[in-house]
Amino acid sequence: MEFRAGGTRVSFSFGFFAVLAVYILVDRQGVGLPALAAVVLHESGHIILMRLTGSRIPEMQFSPFGVRIERWGLLPDGREAVVYLGGVLSNLLTGGIIWLFCGWNLFTVVSLGLILFNLLPVGRLDGGQLLRLALGRSCPPDRADRLQKWIGFLVLTPLFAGGFFLAAQGNYTLLLTAGYLAVTLLRG
Repeated sequence: MEFRAGGTRVSFSFGFFAVLAVYILVDRQGVGLPALAAVVLHESGHIILMRLTGSRIPEMQFSPFGVRIERWGLLPDGREAVVYLGGVLSNLLTGGIIWLFCGWNLFTVVSLGLILFNLLPVGRLDGGQLLRLALGRSCPPDRADRLQKWIGFLVLTPLFAGGFFLAAQGNYTLLLTAGYLAVTLLRG
């Protein structure tokens, strides 16, 4: 499925809908819909800050592996970092507002989890991109890429350990997440 919205080509793959449907069908705790809402708000935060900083967005792709936002060029003067923080700020704002009015609930917990997850300095996550920007200011590009991968693997090591521990108890979520992040880290 594909359409245009404000000069941006938006496409959804069949795999995106298939993974979403399976996730919602097997969701026993009812986390699926609050998680989907938090992810939509997260990506919206990036898009809003891209628009506010003058970045053009020619294409957005929704695939089974996440949302990929194509845009033209890097932004100067730290605005690039602000764009990467846009999703986290959006989750912090919306989760905080919901918490103020409703207290702790599933949406606020999911929002907090999404914030912490996206700030991990791994691969294409927001934290990984912020690390790449920081390293790019102080190292040559090839050295910055190597350092980013090593730091990412150091962060993933305890996640894999925790994932194997939880998998022994029948919960494979963390192990699958760590595996996914390792694959994205290797793909660069």
